[in-house]
Amino acid sequence: MKKFLMIVLSLVLIMGLAVGCTSTADNGEKDSVVDNGDEIVADGFYDDGRYRGIYEDRGEQQVSIQFHLEDGVLTDLSYRHLYHSGVDYREIGDDHALYPVLEQHDQVLEYLEGKPLEAIADLYSTEDFVDDIDVYTGATIRGSKIVSAIQDGLNRGLYTPDGEFSREITEYDDGRYRGIYGDRGEQQVSIQFHLEDNVLTDLSYRHLYHSGIDYRDMDEDDSLYAIVEQHEQLLEYLEGKPLETIFDLHSPGDFVEDVDVYTGATIRANKVFSAMMDGLNRGLYSPDNEFSTELPDYEDGRYRGIFGDRGEQQVSIQFHLEDNVLTDISYRHLYHSGIDYRDIDEDHTLYPVAEQHQQIIEYLEGKSLESVFDLHSPGEFIEDIDGYTGASIRGNKVFSAIIDGLNRGIY
Repeated sequence: MKKFLMIVLSLVLIMGLAVGCTSTADNGEKDSVVDNGDEIVADGFYDDGRYRGIYEDRGEQQVSIQFHLEDGVLTDLSYRHLYHSGVDYREIGDDHALYPVLEQHDQVLEYLEGKPLEAIADLYSTEDFVDDIDVYTGATIRGSKIVSAIQDGLNRGLYTPDGEFSREITEYDDGRYRGIYGDRGEQQVSIQFHLEDNVLTDLSYRHLYHSGIDYRDMDEDDSLYAIVEQHEQLLEYLEGKPLETIFDLHSPGDFVEDVDVYTGATIRANKVFSAMMDGLNRGLYSPDNEFSTELPDYEDGRYRGIFGDRGEQQVSIQFHLEDNVLTDISYRHLYHSGIDYRDIDEDHTLYPVAEQHQQIIEYLEGKSLESVFDLHSPGEFIEDIDGYTGASIRGNKVFSAIIDGLNRGIY
């Protein structure tokens, strides 16, 4: 949880640039400060290399982005996925009615190219640099989705290092963690692990997928089964080791065996690293015992976050903060195993589950942000309905989605 706090504090600093924080730069290194009321918090510095992040909402991955950082300067920005309401914008032709929207999104990346990282705050005012094209104005493009994807990439840490990088990591609360890695419109890795005294145990994949292939359902005689074996070697290597060992995933050739024609050096262990960092950033999924409930002060505004697992986005949530008080909380997506709980009727056998999730929102409305930690024990405030007990509702999924929203900063 301490690492999570460091990340969200850094996030507040970056977003604070949009509302008048003071910053200085020397050779590309940021040394920004923001007044969080009682203390001044210094921003960190990001390692040089490639980063990847995503923005998801309403059950779909809408933005997947890749970028490089060198001395705090953005370069080589590109969309790996750009999608909304059934339209894949990276695949449409220039005669498509929505092609101007693609052009405007490209203008966003052109604007950021070669600029310092804090320029992402400008994406909240895209009308200042994105052209009006046909009936589409620069003001209506959702630059906040791109900000969210970039911030997600930063939160996950390096995808591919350019050289030496920091291996520093702090202490986390004991318990179970879950995280995901998504790219090109699909959730590719979903992982679960336990921490006890910052030692990794009980690592397992909940989803392992790429380009239409579910590697967890593959038979041993499949030509790609060697990739499954190599991914299992990653988890076996990490089992029982201190948490900082996850940085070894940037050089899997040092410990993953070559299997058939697949070398240990070519396995995409950085996807597993990204998923594990996502899990750490979200905080505890299930606590083992006492845990920290400290949170910093956040900027007033609207936030959005998601929880995904087993290949699907299960919770998408939106909420407002004012003086660290939660208001206007709503689900934008609530889904599990083929059932969209926002669309089921009252006579559906699972409607009580939808009612209980609504009770979560009603409980949090108007409360201080720290009340989100109560979601680890929903049986204390969620009613039993029919055969569904308040204790069995997965409040930790909603908790994870809210923390994800905080990590991403103001929407």
